[in-house]
Amino acid sequence: MPMTANDLKNLALTEINHEIITDWNDQSNTDIPIVNTQYKLAVIIGLAKYPWSFATKSAVLTLDQEIDPETDPFQKFKYVTELPEDVIGYVAAYQTIGKKIYTNHQTLYLKYVGTVPESEYSAEYVDWFKTFFAARLNPYLNGDMQRQQVLETQEMVLFKAAKNIDSKLNKH
Repeated sequence: MPMTANDLKNLALTEINHEIITDWNDQSNTDIPIVNTQYKLAVIIGLAKYPWSFATKSAVLTLDQEIDPETDPFQKFKYVTELPEDVIGYVAAYQTIGKKIYTNHQTLYLKYVGTVPESEYSAEYVDWFKTFFAARLNPYLNGDMQRQQVLETQEMVLFKAAKNIDSKLNKH
């Protein structure tokens, strides 16, 4: 069954022995804003930590905007364009500032890590992410430092396992 953001949030809450949240619109639940804020950050960090096969994308960018040499921050490029909206991390290295990419080539073949819906996350990634996210939530919602140590240890092991499985699916 495909995962949703709320499913992942509840898996992480379970990891820290916190009650699950059934009504994510409950204005009286003070934990919801904390969980939602931390989740948004954790998703970006989690996807950017490794070029996951389910989040690695390709794009062909045609650069037609020539740079005025006076405005080129690197003083050596001919073209500039915007990166795709869903870019989180790069697999191929180019000179970038913010969401702009600079090059001397008019056509770029870009390979990058981008945002994807939770329903596309691999099982191994979900297994790691719930622990990674739980370790982010624990200090805010639980504060149990022994649990924090366990989560951090588990997270490292699960990350390595998820990377190893993913690398067999996606030869980077």
